[in-house]
Amino acid sequence: MSFLRGDGKAILAREIVAFEAKTAAELVIVVEPRVGHYLHVPLLFGNIAALATLAFLLYGEPAFSLHWFIVDPVVVGALVGYLASRWPALERVLTPASRRERWALRAARAAFTARGVADTRGRTGVLLHVAASERMATVLADLGVRRAISDGAWALGCAPLLAAVARGAAAAALAPYIAALGTLCGEHLPRQEDDENELGDEVDT
Repeated sequence: MSFLRGDGKAILAREIVAFEAKTAAELVIVVEPRVGHYLHVPLLFGNIAALATLAFLLYGEPAFSLHWFIVDPVVVGALVGYLASRWPALERVLTPASRRERWALRAARAAFTARGVADTRGRTGVLLHVAASERMATVLADLGVRRAISDGAWALGCAPLLAAVARGAAAAALAPYIAALGTLCGEHLPRQEDDENELGDEVDT
Protein backbone atom coordinates (compact mmCIF):
# COMPACT_ATOMS: atom_id res chain seq x y z
CA MET A 1 0.00 0.00 0.00
CA SER A 2 1.67 3.23 -1.16
CA PHE A 3 0.19 5.26 1.69
CA LEU A 4 2.14 3.13 4.20
CA ARG A 5 5.29 2.98 2.08
CA GLY A 6 8.58 2.72 3.89
CA ASP A 7 8.15 2.67 7.64
CA GLY A 8 4.83 4.52 7.51
CA LYS A 9 3.04 2.02 9.70
CA ALA A 10 5.71 2.18 12.39
CA ILE A 11 5.63 5.98 12.31
CA LEU A 12 1.87 6.02 12.83
CA ALA A 13 2.21 3.57 15.72
CA ARG A 14 4.75 5.88 17.38
CA GLU A 15 2.40 8.81 16.87
CA ILE A 16 -0.35 6.92 18.69
CA VAL A 17 1.94 6.49 21.70
CA ALA A 18 3.00 10.15 21.59
CA PHE A 19 -0.62 11.28 21.24
CA GLU A 20 -1.76 9.32 24.27
CA ALA A 21 1.17 10.56 26.35
CA LYS A 22 -0.34 14.05 26.16
CA THR A 23 -4.00 13.39 26.80
CA ALA A 24 -6.64 11.18 28.36
CA ALA A 25 -8.05 10.68 24.84
CA GLU A 26 -7.19 7.39 23.15
CA LEU A 27 -6.27 7.31 19.47
CA VAL A 28 -7.00 4.45 17.09
CA ILE A 29 -5.72 4.54 13.51
CA VAL A 30 -7.25 2.35 10.80
CA VAL A 31 -5.95 2.35 7.23
CA GLU A 32 -7.94 0.67 4.47
CA PRO A 33 -6.57 0.43 0.92
CA ARG A 34 -10.01 0.95 -0.65
CA VAL A 35 -13.53 1.41 0.70
CA GLY A 36 -15.57 2.06 -2.46
CA HIS A 37 -16.82 0.10 -5.45
CA TYR A 38 -15.69 1.30 -8.87
CA LEU A 39 -17.18 -1.16 -11.33
CA HIS A 40 -18.39 1.77 -13.44
CA VAL A 41 -14.81 2.69 -14.36
CA PRO A 42 -13.69 -0.60 -16.03
CA LEU A 43 -17.14 -0.97 -17.60
CA LEU A 44 -16.95 2.50 -19.13
CA PHE A 45 -13.46 2.15 -20.56
CA GLY A 46 -13.93 -1.49 -21.51
CA ASN A 47 -17.08 -0.70 -23.48
CA ILE A 48 -15.44 2.27 -25.21
CA ALA A 49 -12.45 0.14 -26.17
CA ALA A 50 -14.69 -2.70 -27.40
CA LEU A 51 -16.76 -0.32 -29.55
CA ALA A 52 -13.63 1.32 -30.96
CA THR A 53 -12.21 -2.08 -31.83
CA LEU A 54 -15.46 -3.12 -33.49
CA ALA A 55 -15.55 0.10 -35.51
CA PHE A 56 -11.99 -0.51 -36.71
CA LEU A 57 -12.86 -4.05 -37.76
CA LEU A 58 -15.95 -2.85 -39.63
CA TYR A 59 -14.47 0.11 -41.44
CA GLY A 60 -10.73 -0.47 -41.40
CA GLU A 61 -8.51 -2.12 -43.96
CA PRO A 62 -7.93 -4.91 -44.81
CA ALA A 63 -11.15 -6.90 -44.48
CA PHE A 64 -11.25 -9.14 -41.40
CA SER A 65 -12.69 -12.61 -40.97
CA LEU A 66 -15.90 -13.01 -39.00
CA HIS A 67 -14.27 -14.53 -35.92
CA TRP A 68 -12.26 -11.34 -35.39
CA PHE A 69 -15.51 -9.46 -34.81
CA ILE A 70 -16.37 -11.79 -31.94
CA VAL A 71 -13.02 -12.23 -30.25
CA ASP A 72 -11.18 -8.92 -30.61
CA PRO A 73 -13.74 -6.49 -29.08
CA VAL A 74 -14.17 -8.77 -26.06
CA VAL A 75 -10.43 -9.24 -25.51
CA VAL A 76 -9.53 -5.59 -26.01
CA GLY A 77 -12.45 -4.39 -23.90
CA ALA A 78 -11.56 -6.75 -21.05
CA LEU A 79 -7.89 -5.72 -21.15
CA VAL A 80 -8.60 -1.99 -21.18
CA GLY A 81 -11.21 -2.40 -18.44
CA TYR A 82 -8.72 -4.27 -16.28
CA LEU A 83 -6.05 -1.60 -16.79
CA ALA A 84 -8.55 1.14 -15.92
CA SER A 85 -9.44 -0.67 -12.68
CA ARG A 86 -5.78 -0.56 -11.64
CA TRP A 87 -5.61 3.26 -11.82
CA PRO A 88 -6.87 4.84 -8.57
CA ALA A 89 -6.47 8.38 -9.87
CA LEU A 90 -8.86 7.58 -12.71
CA GLU A 91 -11.37 6.15 -10.24
CA ARG A 92 -11.24 9.34 -8.20
CA VAL A 93 -11.74 11.55 -11.25
CA LEU A 94 -14.74 9.56 -12.47
CA THR A 95 -16.44 9.22 -9.08
CA PRO A 96 -18.15 12.21 -7.44
CA ALA A 97 -16.46 13.39 -4.27
CA SER A 98 -19.76 13.18 -2.41
CA ARG A 99 -20.00 9.46 -3.17
CA ARG A 100 -16.43 8.81 -2.06
CA GLU A 101 -17.11 10.78 1.14
CA ARG A 102 -20.15 8.61 1.88
CA TRP A 103 -18.12 5.45 1.37
CA ALA A 104 -15.31 6.73 3.60
CA LEU A 105 -17.71 7.81 6.36
CA ARG A 106 -19.53 4.46 6.27
CA ALA A 107 -16.22 2.58 6.55
CA ALA A 108 -15.05 4.85 9.38
CA ARG A 109 -18.24 4.31 11.36
CA ALA A 110 -17.89 0.55 10.92
CA ALA A 111 -14.28 0.70 12.13
CA PHE A 112 -15.32 2.88 15.09
CA THR A 113 -17.63 0.11 16.24
CA ALA A 114 -15.39 -2.82 15.32
CA ARG A 115 -12.35 -1.41 17.13
CA GLY A 116 -14.34 -0.57 20.27
CA VAL A 117 -13.51 3.13 20.11
CA ALA A 118 -16.77 3.88 21.96
CA ASP A 119 -15.97 1.45 24.76
CA THR A 120 -13.42 3.46 26.77
CA ARG A 121 -14.17 4.25 30.40
CA GLY A 122 -14.32 8.00 29.85
CA ARG A 123 -15.80 7.87 26.33
CA THR A 124 -12.62 9.54 25.08
CA GLY A 125 -11.81 7.42 22.03
CA VAL A 126 -10.70 9.08 18.79
CA LEU A 127 -10.59 7.25 15.47
CA LEU A 128 -8.46 8.33 12.52
CA HIS A 129 -9.64 6.36 9.51
CA VAL A 130 -7.79 6.61 6.20
CA ALA A 131 -9.24 5.33 2.93
CA ALA A 132 -6.01 5.30 0.95
CA SER A 133 -7.28 4.83 -2.61
CA GLU A 134 -9.99 7.43 -2.11
CA ARG A 135 -7.57 9.86 -0.42
CA MET A 136 -10.17 10.39 2.27
CA ALA A 137 -9.50 10.71 6.00
CA THR A 138 -12.22 10.71 8.64
CA VAL A 139 -11.74 11.61 12.29
CA LEU A 140 -14.48 10.44 14.64
CA ALA A 141 -14.48 11.37 18.33
CA ASP A 142 -16.49 9.77 21.11
CA LEU A 143 -18.86 11.66 23.38
CA GLY A 144 -16.29 12.64 26.01
CA VAL A 145 -14.07 14.33 23.44
CA ARG A 146 -16.98 16.10 21.77
CA ARG A 147 -18.13 17.47 25.11
CA ALA A 148 -14.67 18.72 26.06
CA ILE A 149 -13.72 20.35 22.74
CA SER A 150 -15.96 22.72 20.81
CA ASP A 151 -17.02 21.77 17.30
CA GLY A 152 -15.14 24.73 15.84
CA ALA A 153 -11.88 23.95 17.60
CA TRP A 154 -12.16 20.28 16.68
CA ALA A 155 -12.82 21.01 13.01
CA LEU A 156 -9.89 23.42 12.94
CA GLY A 157 -7.61 20.86 14.56
CA CYS A 158 -8.61 18.10 12.13
CA ALA A 159 -8.53 20.20 8.95
CA PRO A 160 -4.75 20.01 8.22
CA LEU A 161 -4.79 16.24 8.71
CA LEU A 162 -7.72 15.75 6.34
CA ALA A 163 -6.16 18.08 3.77
CA ALA A 164 -2.84 16.20 3.86
CA VAL A 165 -4.55 12.89 3.07
CA ALA A 166 -6.64 14.54 0.34
CA ARG A 167 -3.52 15.75 -1.46
CA GLY A 168 -1.96 12.28 -1.35
CA ALA A 169 0.47 12.62 1.54
CA ALA A 170 2.05 9.40 2.78
CA ALA A 171 1.62 8.16 6.34
CA ALA A 172 4.95 9.59 7.48
CA ALA A 173 3.86 13.10 6.49
CA LEU A 174 0.87 12.96 8.86
CA ALA A 175 3.02 12.90 12.00
CA PRO A 176 2.97 16.67 12.74
CA TYR A 177 -0.79 16.89 12.19
CA ILE A 178 -1.47 13.96 14.52
CA ALA A 179 0.84 15.55 17.09
CA ALA A 180 -1.07 18.84 16.82
CA LEU A 181 -4.36 17.03 17.34
CA GLY A 182 -2.87 15.34 20.41
CA THR A 183 -1.86 18.74 21.77
CA LEU A 184 -5.41 20.02 21.27
CA CYS A 185 -6.83 17.02 23.11
CA GLY A 186 -4.27 17.46 25.88
CA GLU A 187 -5.39 21.05 26.47
CA HIS A 188 -8.98 19.98 27.05
CA LEU A 189 -8.54 16.40 28.22
CA PRO A 190 -5.20 16.24 30.08
CA ARG A 191 -3.75 12.85 30.84
CA GLN A 192 -4.54 11.54 34.35
CA GLU A 193 -2.29 9.48 36.60
CA ASP A 194 -4.68 6.53 36.52
CA ASP A 195 -5.12 6.53 32.73
CA GLU A 196 -5.03 3.07 31.18
CA ASN A 197 -4.27 2.14 27.60
CA GLU A 198 -7.63 0.58 26.78
CA LEU A 199 -7.47 0.36 22.99
CA GLY A 200 -3.89 -0.63 22.16
CA ASP A 201 -1.37 1.17 19.97
CA GLU A 202 -1.24 -0.95 16.82
CA VAL A 203 -2.26 0.45 13.43
CA ASP A 204 -5.07 -1.60 11.90
CA THR A 205 -4.59 -2.27 8.18
